Amino acid sequence: MKRIRYGDMDDEGALEGLPLYMIILVVIAGIGTAVIGGWMMSAQTTELGSLEVEDSNNNKVDQMDLSEFGTKTIYITAYDQSSDPLEGVTISVEGCGASNIDEPVKLTDEDGEVSFSFESSELHVSGNSGTIDITGEYTGDMTLSESEDILVTE
Repeated sequence: MKRIRYGDMDDEGALEGLPLYMIILVVIAGIGTAVIGGWMMSAQTTELGSLEVEDSNNNKVDQMDLSEFGTKTIYITAYDQSSDPLEGVTISVEGCGASNIDEPVKLTDEDGEVSFSFESSELHVSGNSGTIDITGEYTGDMTLSESEDILVTE
């Protein structure tokens, strides 16, 4: 049988043909997998983690006394699961007449904040106490809600 030679090529240690093709294929597949993995990590959605209710002095509010007349303002901040402020959370207040204010439902701003102001005369309790329910609702992969309560006393 006659041997065919294509020039004076050095056959020792050369990567030609199928082995070279396989190496290129493995490298491209590795790069593609890394790109897709990175893209999927960036596509994680944000979910509602918690609500924080504070007064104008940044003190946590869990009780409101109606015997102190005047305007009561509460500031609510919504946070995601990473404790970063979350924009676009629907915050609603109910109970003790709180739903009778001008805007009982608001959306959080880019800082995750919203405020509600109540006149002492607008709020009422049955007996000596009642509860204002604050609910935050956010739709990410699924709709999640968080709640906080404020005890209202006379």
